[in-house]
Amino acid sequence: PGPLTVILRKSEQVPECITGGLDTVAIRMPADEVARELIECAKVPIAAPSANTSGRPSPTKAEHVMDDLNGKIPLILDGGAVKVGVESTIVDFTEEPPVILRPGRITKEEMERVIGEKTVMNTSLKADDGGVPRAPGMKYKHYAPKAQMTIVLGQDQQAVVSKINELTEQEHSRGGKVGVLAADETAGDYEADEVLSVGRRADMETVMANLYDVLREFDDKAVDVIYSEGFEEEPLGEAVMNRLVKAAGHRMIRI
Repeated sequence: PGPLTVILRKSEQVPECITGGLDTVAIRMPADEVARELIECAKVPIAAPSANTSGRPSPTKAEHVMDDLNGKIPLILDGGAVKVGVESTIVDFTEEPPVILRPGRITKEEMERVIGEKTVMNTSLKADDGGVPRAPGMKYKHYAPKAQMTIVLGQDQQAVVSKINELTEQEHSRGGKVGVLAADETAGDYEADEVLSVGRRADMETVMANLYDVLREFDDKAVDVIYSEGFEEEPLGEAVMNRLVKAAGHRMIRI
């Protein structure tokens, strides 16, 4: 049980309406006690898409589900805020070697230690996939807030701060309201209208846990644009950046 999804060839028992017409099926057993009790009560496997409007930031609290799906579903079962924050690691075991289609809390290195073989990272939608994502989150733009977001990357964090402040000044001159997504360590250095910290670089677990909550908060703040710091610190930076890049529609500035 935990944040790991495995993709396998499906049997005839699995209807195509569950797999989007694909001949594979993604299986996960959650660690959350409320979710596992729901599965136990159902007495059957549960087909479970994420509880949000397609393309929007994933829900990490029951309130997020209410924001997106109120009136569209009959019930919200509140099990509390999620513990990890970003979605599960997805590994496709129908290929050799196994392919990680979506990075998550379980890293490539951890996976390889357990299965005893190398894995390949492939998080992009390929041409030979026929335009059909093999896993959630492989679309070009996903997890996106309402405002246009740009990621600013650089080895020197103070240079990143200076660049974001320069971009903020330019947007202010056009009358725009600016949001900045930052780490605790640098959040106080910005001159934007709304500066939201996503966690500590020294503890990337906090960044993963807060990411979607912060993206949704920018919607509530009604900012026009968002500038985000990059989070490339290992070992969890791969999962965080995967979500940020998709949320920004691949808009990045590297300095």
